[in-house]
Amino acid sequence: MDKTADYGSMTYPETPVKLPANKAQAEYGSDVMADVISAMGFKHIFVLPGSSFRGLHDSLVNHLRNQNPEMIMANHEAIVVAMAHGYAKATGQASACVVHDLVGLMCASVSVFDAWADRVPIVIFGGSGPQDPASRRPIDWTHTASMQCDLVKPFAKWTAEPVTLQASVDTMLRAGKIAASKPCGPTYVSLDLGVQEQDMPDDLVVPDANLARYQPPPAMAANADAIDQAVDMLLAAENPLIVGGRIGRDVGSSDLLVELVELSGAAYVEDRAVVCMPTFHPQNLNGDPTIRKAADVIMTIDCVDPTTVAEAHNADIRGRDGQKIIEMTLENLYPSSWSNVGGPQGAIELTLECEPQAGMRQMIDALKARTGREDRIAARREKLAAAHAELRRAQKDKSQENWDGVPIATARMTHELYQAVKDKPWVLAVRNHRSFPEGLWEFTGSGQYLGADGGGGVGYGPGAAVGAALAYREQGKFTVAIVGDGDFQMGGGAIWTAVHYKIPVLIVINNNNSWGNDEIHQRNIARRRGRPVENAWIGQRMTEPATDYAAIVRGYGGWAEGPVTDPNSLADVFGRAVAEVDKGNVAVVDVRTGL
Repeated sequence: MDKTADYGSMTYPETPVKLPANKAQAEYGSDVMADVISAMGFKHIFVLPGSSFRGLHDSLVNHLRNQNPEMIMANHEAIVVAMAHGYAKATGQASACVVHDLVGLMCASVSVFDAWADRVPIVIFGGSGPQDPASRRPIDWTHTASMQCDLVKPFAKWTAEPVTLQASVDTMLRAGKIAASKPCGPTYVSLDLGVQEQDMPDDLVVPDANLARYQPPPAMAANADAIDQAVDMLLAAENPLIVGGRIGRDVGSSDLLVELVELSGAAYVEDRAVVCMPTFHPQNLNGDPTIRKAADVIMTIDCVDPTTVAEAHNADIRGRDGQKIIEMTLENLYPSSWSNVGGPQGAIELTLECEPQAGMRQMIDALKARTGREDRIAARREKLAAAHAELRRAQKDKSQENWDGVPIATARMTHELYQAVKDKPWVLAVRNHRSFPEGLWEFTGSGQYLGADGGGGVGYGPGAAVGAALAYREQGKFTVAIVGDGDFQMGGGAIWTAVHYKIPVLIVINNNNSWGNDEIHQRNIARRRGRPVENAWIGQRMTEPATDYAAIVRGYGGWAEGPVTDPNSLADVFGRAVAEVDKGNVAVVDVRTGL
């Protein structure tokens, strides 16, 4: 296998023809809109064509020449937004997309919710109108509404429906600033078709091209007294625990976390569906089933739900005796509370309201200023290192259960996949959530796994993986993803986009031929009610016929293998898949696993 493949060299320009040698001045409203999108710094814009933004589409192609941004087309609006979601997490910056009016926004809405729950910055532009009834075609009456943004307003950070070109320019800039200001989130701006197609007015005020005055504010620090109080609590605790959350997708967070846990002598575990710390750091006890309840002080950093972190959702919701929780977050500043994302209000002893990396730097400085506790901290770390070694041994032993079994164990699949990519500059864009085994895949820090969908919207995986792979193609990284078969059923059309734009990515389908999460729920409820668990598969299994995913992928032009049913063949199959990605191809492997 080629360990030096240049993933950043693969491009697929769709270049317009018969255009003047020099870039033309803006002539129409949509030309100005396209100029603003370009000035906002978007290299790509994810789209599914729609007549409600035909003016903007023309301007992106024939005014901007399909450059900065380059259009990346998908075949469903939910995939469009999922791609933007994955791209934003991979770049650490806001991304952009365009969707059709009403019906397009309805199709996109589940992915908008995912991005909102995941606190990811996406600027969503939507075609609309024309609001002037005199300009409407018959279909426009069906596809216009007095407040189109109401479709996503409850789960968008901010929305607007400007009715003039000047308002559109100002609103687009505001949407970009709000989306990228932490805590981040998706914003939605409708762009009226009549305004898109109007001639360029003489009195339009267009901001400077660099848009320096429209950038998000710098990171917010925590109250200094609160930082000192948090440090006192950690150092005084007998069993302190630090839990990392969404900071895991930010490169550089792990360096701060490592220093923080070492200076404090705290144990460490991950929040759900994140990776922030090196897998084999001696204070990383992720997977320990008892450590959360045993901790007397828990510090959560950018976690979705501190109550879940403390395993206190039921009887202990108002606090466990002898346990105190410190929360470092910006969640209290989020402007919308339409859903119950974040869980119930927990019993929080101390809240540090700040940008997490800024807050961790403050904590580190404060810890360094404390002296006289070095021996106690060293003893803590030695004890944790022994517990870490024993935990990782137990996890490895457990993973060997059913190692050669059929259907293939997810632990075996995960191990073989890691062995195939470990010498690459890999990033795991998506992974199976419930069944991902701890300790088999070695993460060396944050930014190597992009986390889950945020809102639980099935279909996120393939689109997010392709969006991330586009970003990582430009960064010279190897993108790998593990998605469920249900996820692929809903979002598999993203493969066409990856093949068409030559976006190299390796996707493994964790295929249990079932809506596996829900089949497990049916088993659990049957047991509680004393009913036969043998019936849990009804209305859940996707068999007779089983879907031929390899045929679907080949139909889109990708390389595919499967279904793979022999665990001893995984190494060979994954090796060949990696070789295809090294050549710039899209590779998908269907692995038959069990529940």
